[in-house]
Amino acid sequence: MYVGLLIGFGTSRLLYAQSSPPSDSVSRVAASFRLGTIRILESGPLSAEVVRAALPFRPGDRLNAERLQAGLEAVARRYAEAGYPLARVIIRQLDQDPAHPDRLLLALAVEPGPCLYLDRIVLRGTRRTRPDFVARLLNLQIGRRLRAFNPERMQERLTATGLFRRVDPPELYLTGDTTAALVFPLEEAPPGSFDLLLGYQPPGAGAGGVVGSGHLQLRHLFGAGRELDVQLERLPGRVSRFRLEAADPFLPGTSFSLRLGFAGHQQDSTYNRQDFRLVLGYRFPSGLQLTASWRREATRPGPAGLRLEDGRQRIARGTATLFGVGLRWEQLDHPLAPRQGLTLTVQAERGRKTWSARQVSGGDTLRVHERFRQDRLEAMLRFYGPLAARLVLVGGGELALLRADRYDAADFYRLGGARSLRGYNEEQFAGHRTARLLAEIRYLLTPPTFIFGFLDLGYVATPSLPGTEPRTAWHPGYGLGLQLQTGAGLLNLSYALNPDEPLLDGRIHLQLVFAL
Repeated sequence: MYVGLLIGFGTSRLLYAQSSPPSDSVSRVAASFRLGTIRILESGPLSAEVVRAALPFRPGDRLNAERLQAGLEAVARRYAEAGYPLARVIIRQLDQDPAHPDRLLLALAVEPGPCLYLDRIVLRGTRRTRPDFVARLLNLQIGRRLRAFNPERMQERLTATGLFRRVDPPELYLTGDTTAALVFPLEEAPPGSFDLLLGYQPPGAGAGGVVGSGHLQLRHLFGAGRELDVQLERLPGRVSRFRLEAADPFLPGTSFSLRLGFAGHQQDSTYNRQDFRLVLGYRFPSGLQLTASWRREATRPGPAGLRLEDGRQRIARGTATLFGVGLRWEQLDHPLAPRQGLTLTVQAERGRKTWSARQVSGGDTLRVHERFRQDRLEAMLRFYGPLAARLVLVGGGELALLRADRYDAADFYRLGGARSLRGYNEEQFAGHRTARLLAEIRYLLTPPTFIFGFLDLGYVATPSLPGTEPRTAWHPGYGLGLQLQTGAGLLNLSYALNPDEPLLDGRIHLQLVFAL
């Protein structure tokens, strides 16, 4: 029996060209026999071992038409990833194996076709996006050899950015004997969003009432992925935060990114703090990003912070300069409701802080000045894994560590609320070491809609300060929630509890994201 089935990439999709129509005998023989010998007669630039490794079946496996077709597609895909998107896989022989009469002999040959060079990138259906930005995202270079051509992976990577509402697989068109154009059918997402987050804290749990924040995010500015973020938070007890950030993911002609940020924190009349930050990053083709950062913090005590406790000023006047390094890795299959993937962020900083405060010594009030080292480590991990057809497990946590010769309450990390430890008031806990572990079970409806149940476990350690002793504590929280795509925007609603309070004294968190 002789079958000549050709499989290759004519466009971004697999094209099937058959020298003879598929016969029922192929399916009958394949279903009746196991595979015996696999021969690779011709393999071009890749070795026969590489071709065998790409096949999803081995000698001894039962072979049918569907598995055979999947194996040929896998080989064609392997050649496309090696830079031969026009490779053809040919079945030279599919017959009874002379060495094993009860098994099949499969003989394959691969015609790799020419190496292709990328002539241009064409975007179909876009108004703002620039072709060079898509090229940067996918590590493509005009005029260079088209390597690692994988339409599905390209589609997943563009979808994961969240910049596009719809991404179809790219199409490959020949523009010459050895040149090709890539056409990307895309539908752009809105250029920005306004994120409104409201929460309700019961009066019996400290400072009760409504808390909230507004977050304006402009994305994909000038069609090159640039971002501008403005966020304002208002918490009970005259506590407020402000954050402004601008970022460029690809500085002109490079794989470097730049992020500039300013943050302000007003803690009632106790203190205010300002934070200026600059982050330079480099993105590798794998998606891994390494960063180097510079940060300057300035803390100024208010009337309440100037008071003396145990002979020492509550909040010192301080200025810190820190340098850091970090990494970020993100691989998600959906930007809003991932079923599978991983996000990891790590940031380590070291610097010096100048500290000035009033202190009582020998009956006299003196102003003391010190300069000491400060180390910080911050990390965040999220992983997503499917448990069943619609069930997804989400796990991970956050870690924040501060090490210094002297500690000040203004430098502490804060934990509690909708974005950290659910089931507790906003920023209810503060310490020089904080951590949170989380686990969620999500039931996916129509992405990005899902319902979920969660369990949080928080850890807070506080050093010795005037008027307080060092302590550590664990704080569990749990609850239920819903994320729903509505006509007004994306709605996220949750009800969170902790074991120390009644069932009806939970925290309600409502987040609504409006598209601009």
